[in-house]
Amino acid sequence: MTKYSIFRTRRFFVSFISGITFILFLYPPAFAGPDGGIESKVSFNIAWERLQYKEREPDTRLDAKAELDNMVVGIEGVKRWEHLFLGARFTFPISRESGREEVTLSGKTYQGNALEMGWTRIDGFVGYPLRYWINPYMGFRWSEVRQERKNFVIAGTPVTLQSVEELKSLSLLFGMGGVGNFTPRWTWNYRAELFLPLSVKVTNTALPGFEPSDKSGHMLELKGGINYLFTDSLYSGFFLYGGWMHWNGSQWNSFDRGRAKWPENDTYYLGVGLNIFYKF
Repeated sequence: MTKYSIFRTRRFFVSFISGITFILFLYPPAFAGPDGGIESKVSFNIAWERLQYKEREPDTRLDAKAELDNMVVGIEGVKRWEHLFLGARFTFPISRESGREEVTLSGKTYQGNALEMGWTRIDGFVGYPLRYWINPYMGFRWSEVRQERKNFVIAGTPVTLQSVEELKSLSLLFGMGGVGNFTPRWTWNYRAELFLPLSVKVTNTALPGFEPSDKSGHMLELKGGINYLFTDSLYSGFFLYGGWMHWNGSQWNSFDRGRAKWPENDTYYLGVGLNIFYKF
């Protein structure tokens, strides 16, 4: 992964969100409200998701970068009443590409290895339907990131080594979402979410017994989509989403085999996909 590729992904995502916002505010029918009242809906989606991962460790002057693609599937259900709505989402990878992680020491290549990275998340939330285009909600996210590393080449020498790092977290979810109509058949939707971790557990098979400290961080995610209504109950469309998951890393901690730390790391992600909804 290069700085240019990260910048290009961010720029594309920002341009998309800005374009959607421009259309919504300059096209008055976009604020036509959908029908309210009691309703339930379920949705299924499939998406291509690009992950850009990097680590920083200033104490040892080591930096790591990787870029890979996954296919993910999502299932969501929402029940809405006049003054309340409840929802749940489940997103998980169905295929994981093996990308190449490059580690540099003081800016020079020191290590390379294959990296597979899968991210599963489950969200549950409750909210208040304030307006059709602005609906605040809050809840929890359970998240599991699994990184598998193998085929190591260290200082030019192949090394027979394999490791699995798992990051499991439970976070508070704060969100805002909304929907509207371009026309009677075309609709738009969006959501913006912030996640603040409550509980974090990190394990690494290469460091048995090591438990990092100070596992603070945050996650941000934005999503926008456009749907076409085939009937009053069935509609489908496409969506684009992106976000940033940041972990501050830990201090140096002692364990049975010596001392280690969990480095500061970031994951930028961008996804595009298709979904289908059924409302009843």
